[in-house]
Amino acid sequence: MIRFEGAAKRHPDGTVAVRGLDLEVPDGRTTVLVGPSGCGKTTILRMVNRMVVPTAGRVLLDGADVAGLPAAQLRRGIGYVIQQAGLFPHRRVIDNVATVPRLLGWDRKRARARAAELLELVGLPPETARRYPAQLSGGQQQRVGVARALAADPPVLLMDEPFSAVDPLVRAGLQEELLRLQAELGKTVLFVTHDIEEAVRLGDRVVVLREHGEIAQLADPHTLLTAPADSGVAAFLGRDRGLRGLGLRPAAGVPLAKLEPAYGEWTLLLDPAGRPEHWAHGAERHPVPVFAPERDTLRGALDAAVLAPSGHAVAVDAEGRAVGTASRAAVVDALAHAERPGPTGTTGQPEQVPHAGR
Repeated sequence: MIRFEGAAKRHPDGTVAVRGLDLEVPDGRTTVLVGPSGCGKTTILRMVNRMVVPTAGRVLLDGADVAGLPAAQLRRGIGYVIQQAGLFPHRRVIDNVATVPRLLGWDRKRARARAAELLELVGLPPETARRYPAQLSGGQQQRVGVARALAADPPVLLMDEPFSAVDPLVRAGLQEELLRLQAELGKTVLFVTHDIEEAVRLGDRVVVLREHGEIAQLADPHTLLTAPADSGVAAFLGRDRGLRGLGLRPAAGVPLAKLEPAYGEWTLLLDPAGRPEHWAHGAERHPVPVFAPERDTLRGALDAAVLAPSGHAVAVDAEGRAVGTASRAAVVDALAHAERPGPTGTTGQPEQVPHAGR
């Protein structure tokens, strides 16, 4: 566990970056720090590995004050992922990933074997190992950065806006990869972002910060979106926070209808394996938006229904085969059911809603 006890940072010119932070980061969970630029998010993160030294208070890692630990030893036991990956440009990818194990005294063969395992774990093909960072896309470089942070199997991962420099499609894929890795590895993750949508998608707990690192609200994503602590938090979350909340609810409750030969003027074309190919209307062809009920959210189901020219979202299984459809009306009804108040006047949802796919 990471614990901040009155941790503060005042710069020599008198500027206060963080004022007396008290915060616990629980083991095996993802805690996200979110807030506007200049609120102290990165300063707080870097206090953990002593890249920033508090001017007051202390930071504890598993009960030990990090100020009393040798800096090099401390940092080798903490994974650190930054915005631009920070890879060594003159080293091949496999040697970038093997950096910390080599510093810990592992022989070259063992370190490279570990690096190869991790490249596979983060979804990179084996030939990536022989390339240099400049030969990779931005998303691939970020995956290498995550692999390098995991190389020595550290219990703690610090992630400082690691996906903000890539395009939205790649970013969504990297977020999904992090959720998958966290479900498998169960690291203690402290994640910094300025994007509230990313925060509620990735965080088990979200810490909304104000100026000087003051905590405006600490809550699970569902509580944050449905019960902002005050008008300032509500304004930061934005007017569409209800729509974001749909991304926290699984699509498994959407009722599915059997596949039909036609949907009005539209026909669903499948390949020989039963995977959707196109919506067809005469010579017209349109892509088939799909959702996977067992891993996607209500927002994904709603998107698929709205974007389908037939008005029907196609549900697929793990192999991508069509298993049924849901009309827009059926999806909307599922949304209404999910939002229906419980007996206490709440939405009837549990205090902590697990991420879809976890």
